[in-house]
Amino acid sequence: MTLKIGRNDPCPCGSGKKYKQCCADTSAAIVEEKKGHDGAVERALSWLMDKHRKAVHIAIEEMIFDGLSDEEREILEAQDKQTWQGIQLNATEWLLAEGHILVKGEHRRVSEYLLGQGGPLFTVDQRRWIAQLADRPLRLYEVTDVIPGKQMTLCDALNTEALPITVYEKSGSQASQIGMLIGLRIMEVDGHFELSGAGYPFSHLKAQDLIAQIHEAMDQFNKRQKDFPDFLSFMIRRKWLEQFYAPMPMPTMMDAYSGEPMLLITDHYRVKDWEALTQSLSSQSDVQGDRKSGWDRLVDCEDGATRATVTINIEKTANKITLFYKTQSYADKGRPWFEAIAGDAVQFISRELSDPKGMMANMPVNQKAKPRAAEPDIPPEVYADIIEKTIYRVYANWADESIQALGGKTPRQAIKTPAGLERVKGLLRSYEASEKQQAAEQGRREISYEFLWRELGIS
Repeated sequence: MTLKIGRNDPCPCGSGKKYKQCCADTSAAIVEEKKGHDGAVERALSWLMDKHRKAVHIAIEEMIFDGLSDEEREILEAQDKQTWQGIQLNATEWLLAEGHILVKGEHRRVSEYLLGQGGPLFTVDQRRWIAQLADRPLRLYEVTDVIPGKQMTLCDALNTEALPITVYEKSGSQASQIGMLIGLRIMEVDGHFELSGAGYPFSHLKAQDLIAQIHEAMDQFNKRQKDFPDFLSFMIRRKWLEQFYAPMPMPTMMDAYSGEPMLLITDHYRVKDWEALTQSLSSQSDVQGDRKSGWDRLVDCEDGATRATVTINIEKTANKITLFYKTQSYADKGRPWFEAIAGDAVQFISRELSDPKGMMANMPVNQKAKPRAAEPDIPPEVYADIIEKTIYRVYANWADESIQALGGKTPRQAIKTPAGLERVKGLLRSYEASEKQQAAEQGRREISYEFLWRELGIS
């Protein structure tokens, strides 16, 4: 006999509140959201642990620790409880989807063993879920859009021509995930897509390293494509775990066109004669701009794009200009060129160098860092102006730069297809999300990337 709980009765959870003010709404929500396949994973694991506990432990142990040194294993085992919960969740799903265990001296694929004769008693929907886990490959996706608590838009990171996929995801969909690379298994449920439950998120640096390694290895699988899903799954799982025991060293950032290391160089000048300077710059066939917006020295590149080797900015301080270069060689060639045509119209003041690698190393690691104000000697509004100019400089030719995440296409080329358009939008959204976070941490106004959307004519 089941006793009915009245809405005004004390809640059986022991909170001391009335049932209607406590678990009644929660219970209703749980019933409302319950799906036919719920409990499939729990039932499968319970059956496996009851009959083959030792074999299950050995399989998961090998999946997590195989190939690790004693030191790496110690570091991994020292991770906090939350991290270990994530590792165990991913490991158990891998076991059900791809793993093998030793049964009476024979290696059996776990999914086939579960669904075979003598396996656990599943409902029809639960059997379908286990079967689908085994059929759905673990792949890499870039998060290009998120509606928090509702859905995510994903683009295949290795196939840039694949159409975007929208997955319904409540608990794991957060705006901070935009731009992230994640290893996922996508399931089909009642005519729409959902996530299987496991997830392998990568830091930005690790993501670049992983994609490069996979592309390098893909040529080896041309004649044996059937082996590639297993290789990809292994790489995703192993490289995800490496983030906990083998942090990535900071990479050297390279200029996309010249292939040289990026070194952000700014030369400061005092203008002694604006009219002479303007006339000299206007007479140069490779210079574009004016005294109001500044000037760029342009070069026609082999890939058909036009890029700036030096950008001349008009500063707010009276009679001050700065020349910005992306690499040392641009600066070495640019300064003598500029001083030769400017002559006595300007006076050199100083050179400022910023290493992007060092700037990245000093960025806050904790995503939940408390907001901090700009440097004490720089007012927030001035600091924001500096950041804004830097963004405009770095992204001046972005629309026509070849980008690896777009399959080597430029954003302007990529937006011509639905798949490319979503990827470009995802990149822009990730820039905006990152800027929003940094602005809050630095206590300054947020810099808009609307100029890039306008440049491409998209919204």
